[in-house]
Amino acid sequence: MSTESKSDFWQQHIDAWKGSGLSQTAYCQRHDLKLSTFTYWRNKQNKGRRKLVPVSMPVQDAPVELALPGGIHMQLPASALEQTLPLIWRLIREQA
Repeated sequence: MSTESKSDFWQQHIDAWKGSGLSQTAYCQRHDLKLSTFTYWRNKQNKGRRKLVPVSMPVQDAPVELALPGGIHMQLPASALEQTLPLIWRLIREQA
């Protein structure tokens, strides 16, 4: 089976699992799949997908609150976003 075929195979199972309401373990048992392989492909498929949230830019002096991973919340002026966001993005990537 080619890598592309494997990727499609696992993506179909990942999508079916998400809609199943089952735990990963239960889904894999029901479909005779190895849990570690399922987890590997789920992580591999998710790596290329970033969760982006659409935003609208407030007035330059208005405060903006950022909710970051780990429960961190930051409040800073909108005018600081251009300098701050690339730094935050880099730090998050380094932690992953």
